[in-house]
Amino acid sequence: MNFQQMNRRQVLALGATAAAGILGGTGQSARAAQTPTESSNATSAFWKAIEDIIQAEGMFSDGVFSIEIDRNDIPNVTLHGVPIKPSFEINGSLYFQKLDDETVITNSDLALKAEEIDPFIHQLQLHDIVFQAEHQHFYDFDPLVWFIHFRKKGDPIEIAHGIKAALDATSTPFPQTLPKNPKTPLPAEEMGKILGASPTIGSDGVVTYDVPREDPIRLGGTRINPYLNVATGIVFEPLDSKGKTAAGAPDFGMITSELDPVVALMRKQGWDIGCLYNQETGENPQLFFSHQFKTGDPIQLAREIRNGLNLMDMKFK
Repeated sequence: MNFQQMNRRQVLALGATAAAGILGGTGQSARAAQTPTESSNATSAFWKAIEDIIQAEGMFSDGVFSIEIDRNDIPNVTLHGVPIKPSFEINGSLYFQKLDDETVITNSDLALKAEEIDPFIHQLQLHDIVFQAEHQHFYDFDPLVWFIHFRKKGDPIEIAHGIKAALDATSTPFPQTLPKNPKTPLPAEEMGKILGASPTIGSDGVVTYDVPREDPIRLGGTRINPYLNVATGIVFEPLDSKGKTAAGAPDFGMITSELDPVVALMRKQGWDIGCLYNQETGENPQLFFSHQFKTGDPIQLAREIRNGLNLMDMKFK
């Protein structure tokens, strides 16, 4: 029996010995080892079942299980002439929060080609997954890349199968694994101290930070973890082997009163404003997200992003 054939109760019933024998480990790489993981074998099996269905490795951090889905099949994307790596901005992430032993909520987004959008949405709706948003992150991507946001609360196995059906309507390559022993030339720890967040190092030396909001957030009436795809995500791609130059892309998650002050400050600091959109429906408070872009010294970019974050109600580490 494999996990794609198991139901939720069978997964939860796995004991420590059985789980270890079937799973053969948690599939976590050095990247995942940088973050807290759940110690319960039953809980590890809970997430491993989702990994097996999606055919991609994930990681548990800050109370949320996430699986990054890179679009390595969308090559040669540039932004203002800068080559964009899939792990930098041509990707999406599946986020899962465990609500109880039988229920999760997912709040996720994925990168798509234009011709994949309608088939992808069709599969979401066939599986009763809430379609929340469709947009571009940067208007000047060449070629254009689109993003779809979606959510659902319920049985984790059912949700995972629904997401995989939508992914199967695309040319997304599988399986996907976490990078082994990832490294970056960027001063990730120093940048993290400036931003008030811990770094995660991914493929191609890309470094990611997530800064959550201080205020509580509800999605479809459910109180959600502030890291469940509603934190401000900040991504840096090294542009040279010594880490002296980087491309920076914060995705500010703002309430209405923060929007104009943050955007005005970032424009004053020379940032390109790539988009403005709502990525969730049924959200309280309603957040507005804005991806922005600039290249330069990574420490200076981090300081400028922190200036924007200081105008928001954020929780820094």
